Amino acid sequence: MLVDADLRPAAVNAYAARALGTGRTALLGRPLADLLGQGVEELESALTHVLAEGAPPAPAELWVTVREDAEPARRCWRSGFVRLSSPLSEEPVPLGVGWFFQDVTEARLAEQESAQLRFRSGQSQRAARAAAECEDPGEAITVHLDFALAGFADHALVDLLDTPAAHHEPEGNGGTPRLVRGAMTPGGSPGPLRTALAGVGLPVGYGEAHPAVRAVRRSGAVRTSWHGGVDDEEREDWSHRHRWPRETEHALCAVLRSRGLTLGVVTFLRGPGRHAFDRSDAQYAESVALRVAGAVDLARLLAPGPRADQEPYASHEPYGE
Repeated sequence: MLVDADLRPAAVNAYAARALGTGRTALLGRPLADLLGQGVEELESALTHVLAEGAPPAPAELWVTVREDAEPARRCWRSGFVRLSSPLSEEPVPLGVGWFFQDVTEARLAEQESAQLRFRSGQSQRAARAAAECEDPGEAITVHLDFALAGFADHALVDLLDTPAAHHEPEGNGGTPRLVRGAMTPGGSPGPLRTALAGVGLPVGYGEAHPAVRAVRRSGAVRTSWHGGVDDEEREDWSHRHRWPRETEHALCAVLRSRGLTLGVVTFLRGPGRHAFDRSDAQYAESVALRVAGAVDLARLLAPGPRADQEPYASHEPYGE
């Protein structure tokens, strides 16, 4: 693509037109912001630098989204730039920039996924080794979750069933599973987990449609995100109704199961500026939940006297969604 001094396309080949999702002539003279969403500022900065200082010594990789896409996905374009000037001019006056790019998204995503898997595998191994040195199973729970949070989520919650069960009835065929808070990161900024496994945790009062309750009923992972726009008050109200920290935008609930019983749910939360949880995140959360469930089960077995799940609780009216 040839870009003029006003940062508008002046000539486009077929490859660039396909990458931008429109015809070659339809691109000419349009502002780059009409063609690209995310990444347009970085591209315009690079073009401006080339016009002023000349081409960079090496290609650069730009992550962009194309506005013409029905569901904009991030793409990685390996880009090179050449400053264009007229040989007839006495002084070097730049006429524009030649922008050459190649879509390398698949290769970069594969590299990122491989690096992510290596990191998470290492975290799991370190967590298992650290938890093996814990005499208190409650401490082992926090160890597993503290290692899992690194680079993965901002907050974690552990909610335990007052009575473990092999399975729960589908929605509408039984009462709402009653969950009590077992461990949590402090409100506000992320930090180390606090546990309440030694005593009776507080009932959380989740409603039937809450993701944690749905995870218990499905015996699987449930993902959810805030989709109400940029209104902070509405987002905070959504988080408050779910009994989550007010800055929450994305949540992932994974069920805790051990010895054929459902023990509760672990919930991972992400705040603004982070991507929603995807399928690979759900798989990682489920692997963490398996180790946490083993520690929770051991903590229940070793608890002296009547277990916390046998204590009566005051009624707590669940919220409605």
